Amino acid sequence: MEDMDENFTLSGDINGPLLAAVISIEMIAGLIANSFVLILTICHIKTWKQLSTIFLTNMLISNLLIVLFVMLFSITTAASGEWLFGRTYKQKMKVCQFTGFMFWFCVIVITEGLVLLSFDRFFYIVKSFEYERHMNQKISIIIVTLSWLLAALLTIPPLFGLGRFSFSSSYGICVPHWEGESGYVVYMLIVFIIFIISLHN
Repeated sequence: MEDMDENFTLSGDINGPLLAAVISIEMIAGLIANSFVLILTICHIKTWKQLSTIFLTNMLISNLLIVLFVMLFSITTAASGEWLFGRTYKQKMKVCQFTGFMFWFCVIVITEGLVLLSFDRFFYIVKSFEYERHMNQKISIIIVTLSWLLAALLTIPPLFGLGRFSFSSSYGICVPHWEGESGYVVYMLIVFIIFIISLHN
């Protein structure tokens, strides 16, 4: 990401109110769409017999997490022109790390969700007899739970020194910092190459 710094102010080249308005529209649309589909899914109990519903619900929840835990911070920062979360620099950094972690965690959970949905459809279509014999609701929920735990493990390295989360003056949120973090770049490149290969197989 470009234009990253630690002064927690939005870049002068960015029209803050316009950015806040655009993200607000995205947030409202995302909140309505994801919530509507999630409520419909929950209300139709019969759909839970289809295991793909569990993987789809997983994606809906992860999308809602981004809407609720990331976009609000970005809207507030864009509207005010600066990061308002925390009084001292240390407090601002802690909230920044939390939002950066949540943002990247959600990105990885959504990516994993796509991989799981892809695998589920592949095995259901190509190996339907084995699928019906080995897959059930309990196994699907365990797989989704493990994917969230894996996402947390893959996201946590910047909190322990491998890479870092940093404020992006271009977007008004905290995201992974790539510049000068070659070890972290290689680490995440390997992770996403594995995900991409999984999607294509």
